[in-house]
Amino acid sequence: MSESNSWDKVMNLALSMPMVKVDRNTFLMNEFSMYDNADQLRDKRPIDLFDAEAIERAARGIINSHLAKATVASTAAGIPGGLVMAATMPADIAQYYWHVLVVAQKLGYLYGWPDLLDDKGQITEGTRNVLTLFVGVMFGAQAASKLVGEIAKQVSLQAAKRLPQQALTKTMYYPVVKQVAKWIGVKMTKDTFGKGVGKAIPILGGVLSGAITAFSFKPMAEKLQKHLREEMPMMRSLNENVFFDENNIEDVAFEEQDLQETPENLEKIKIQACINIAKIDFDFSQEEKDFITEMIDNSDELRNREKKELLEQLNDEKLVDIDFNRLRGNVLYATSLLESLIAVVKVDNIVRPAEKIYLFKIAHDLGFDKDTIKEMLEESK
Repeated sequence: MSESNSWDKVMNLALSMPMVKVDRNTFLMNEFSMYDNADQLRDKRPIDLFDAEAIERAARGIINSHLAKATVASTAAGIPGGLVMAATMPADIAQYYWHVLVVAQKLGYLYGWPDLLDDKGQITEGTRNVLTLFVGVMFGAQAASKLVGEIAKQVSLQAAKRLPQQALTKTMYYPVVKQVAKWIGVKMTKDTFGKGVGKAIPILGGVLSGAITAFSFKPMAEKLQKHLREEMPMMRSLNENVFFDENNIEDVAFEEQDLQETPENLEKIKIQACINIAKIDFDFSQEEKDFITEMIDNSDELRNREKKELLEQLNDEKLVDIDFNRLRGNVLYATSLLESLIAVVKVDNIVRPAEKIYLFKIAHDLGFDKDTIKEMLEESK
């Protein structure tokens, strides 16, 4: 199963659970019920009515509440041990990500995002894409952070009352969302393995599972909160005199600048770069080869002929000459490329000097500085 499919499967499980959908108006009016003007939240955002401290206090309460519930649930699921683990693991994971998705929706609403559900209160493809990006931010995916920021800006400019569905399912953004889903899948697999090892030990396994949940859930939620909080002043300034308008709910029209390359070309450039960085130190490990082979096999953007060419390059000793200037200025795809390269060099748990030099060179060609790459390397741990 590919990494993106593994995230889709977990997301489907979590979204099938009761009460996973958070109604914006009900949640906000309940959260700020102690304020006299809470009823205005039907048409205004919390940032239009309350100060930053009130919103911060509400966010902390939400994170801590779900942290406690997720930890207790994970500890209980971890207690059986042994063979029972196989039966409880899917439910444990779904339960964990139920809390992740609910917290993501609540934090989004606190920091000014419009209703993520459609007019019938249902989850759509656009909703799933935004939630995938929110979880990507939680996991430290820079591409997710960039795209969330762009969407937030456009939503604020149009004062949209409901999530613009069409704009969020446009083909030009699909490859970025899919790369974020793969990133989540890789990170999720590592975390699940760690929890599975602990749960194989009865009683102690429950304690370990709960501890892992406690140490992972809060930093993830706080990372999303920090990102949304940093966008709040921008959203307020863009739209400080404009509140929700029933007649202004049209889909956001995103600019298609810096997207001249097709998804097929961008995917091919990315995998060619991954092949190069795996070979650059003349120690092409089997883990790296298997990882890249799976990338090629699972790609929906590549034609069969292109997949065959890439598999041939994978088994050739030569490096491919790549013009990275074709991606310069295209921040979303460039970031996605760098995250894929980092995933390759870290797949065998060793980042060699030659790999790091090549990574910094590509980053320089794409317009990124060293500090940004160092931060991405740290966040991928």
